[in-house]
Amino acid sequence: MYTDPPNLVCARPELDQMAEYIPGESLEAFSARTAIPIHALIKLNSNESPYGPAPQVLRALGDHGNYNNYPDTDSNALRQSLAAYTGVDDRLIVVSHGSNELINLLWHIFLSPGDNIICCPPTFSLYTTVTAFCGAHVLEAPRTEDYEVDVERILKALTPQTKLIVLCSPNNPTGNPVAEEDVLALLETGRIVVVDEAYVEFSDNPGGFAHLVPEHQNLIVLRTFSKWAGLAGLRIGYGLFPAWIVAYMRRAQCPFEVNVAGHIAAIETLKQLDYTLAKVQQIVQERERLFTMLASHPFLKPFPSQGNYILTHVNHQDVSMSQVRAQVEAHGILLRYFNTPYLRDFVRITVGLPEHTDKLAQALAKLTGTRSMMGMSH
Repeated sequence: MYTDPPNLVCARPELDQMAEYIPGESLEAFSARTAIPIHALIKLNSNESPYGPAPQVLRALGDHGNYNNYPDTDSNALRQSLAAYTGVDDRLIVVSHGSNELINLLWHIFLSPGDNIICCPPTFSLYTTVTAFCGAHVLEAPRTEDYEVDVERILKALTPQTKLIVLCSPNNPTGNPVAEEDVLALLETGRIVVVDEAYVEFSDNPGGFAHLVPEHQNLIVLRTFSKWAGLAGLRIGYGLFPAWIVAYMRRAQCPFEVNVAGHIAAIETLKQLDYTLAKVQQIVQERERLFTMLASHPFLKPFPSQGNYILTHVNHQDVSMSQVRAQVEAHGILLRYFNTPYLRDFVRITVGLPEHTDKLAQALAKLTGTRSMMGMSH
């Protein structure tokens, strides 16, 4: 039962200015809303892997017998495995309960009320949410028509209160990577440049910008096991930081940040790279087939992507977004919809299994048929 809060207790005023981050709808919520059973649903709205972790990962999780003990709070074994994977010294690696937790922690370390960050919309909306939580502000440097980062706009947006410049590469939701020359140009500003590489394993440059971190005192690279490794449910992320920032991150982190299961799954995944990266390549191949299918519909315009998703514009003069949503949801398919100025009439589609693409094609074909009949009636 709701009651008014006591007069002496107030929440921080920043929370009244903070828009809630709304993730993709869960299977459970969708099933309850539509009455379609969970086993009949196809979840293409949160950029999760359709393959899940390697079988050896599941076996290692089941074989472990010490879940009653806390994990190694220094994550030594995992950081050593990550050092071998990234080529970055383990002393520059911080692991966390998902990369979102690293974003939250990093923002709170560097942002005070009145400070600002620069980000390049359309992009991951959590950057804005956490900035508001810190009492800071977001300065937008919108991307070009091709969704490339506009370095000149970023430089013009800089103020003395700018602490962070945030880039997502490949960018969520547009799917395009950031050019190395742009990262290097922004590092020259002296501000901390944060490159979120949650989807880098799906890109043409899976090594990303890890190699630049030891050379620059103001570059941070964030990564996750959620997408490429099929471990979204275990929430494992990590970041590559200059040593001076590592010290602050470790000081500000809660102890035992990453649970035992997360350690086991991440370490075993890095032992099974052949299997896991083969699944990544299957997703990349299916991405091309999905793109071709989407482009075959005259009312859709997909954008080339180096992530495990494709951003698609819906031409509302031919078919409305509500028609698209109703049709795909009737087929039990969850897609990601947006309600922001930059992404109105856009939908993001996660790359799934080949049969998922086929099912989506069936749903969209009915819309094409509807459009043809509409044309005939004129």
